Amino acid sequence: MNGIFDAEKYMHAPFLILIAFSYMLIGIAFAIIYKKQESPPKAWKALVVFVLGMLTFRFTFNLSDEVVGVPIIPIGVALLSWLLRRKGNEERWQRFRRFAWLGFLSNFIFLAASLLAIPLDEMMYPKNVPSTYMMDVKRASLMATHPNSKEVTLNKEELQRQMNKMKQKKIESESWYYGINEDSGYKEMFPYILSGTVPEKGSGLNALIYIEEEGKGLLITPNKGQQIYFRLEESILTEGGERDD
Repeated sequence: MNGIFDAEKYMHAPFLILIAFSYMLIGIAFAIIYKKQESPPKAWKALVVFVLGMLTFRFTFNLSDEVVGVPIIPIGVALLSWLLRRKGNEERWQRFRRFAWLGFLSNFIFLAASLLAIPLDEMMYPKNVPSTYMMDVKRASLMATHPNSKEVTLNKEELQRQMNKMKQKKIESESWYYGINEDSGYKEMFPYILSGTVPEKGSGLNALIYIEEEGKGLLITPNKGQQIYFRLEESILTEGGERDD
């Protein structure tokens, strides 16, 4: 059913809002169909037919880091049609066919919800805003990613003060990420990781946040979407003290 029961998506507010609306819409349609039946079947049987009708063959593709499945062949409807019409029982199929087709059509409702969740997510959780990734920094701590990194401490107050003043910039290279041996003379660009931050509630985001050596740059690598780099006016690192790692 195209990720409807994906646990990660249930942490995502835009998806939850639209899926809840989808279930409500489908529930209304189910009730209308049921009430219009002159001789309605038992509700639980109609519900079973509806669920089986959702079985489909799908064409899947990636869209904005989301796997989208487009229903193509109504496998469930075809199977139910064969089962219910056995022994020439056309009347039984006629009683259940609307529920079967509603099951198939509900896939398109869920598909529309998944597609609408993409722009809604951008509206609710803009990816060019630092606070989207680190709404709460009270428990933030510093971890060194390089053995020769300097002894520094994190200035949480300064980080919070500059949260809305950071500027998005382009980063030239990601070679630091893959690592280069010390003999090459390479200097680690981002020798620290900012951990313990809390993203916006309902965003479904988890991110690795790297801090530049001088403490004026943050490279954010989210679990979905592209890396984003921010520059700060003042360093959020203070020399000396004990590191959190």
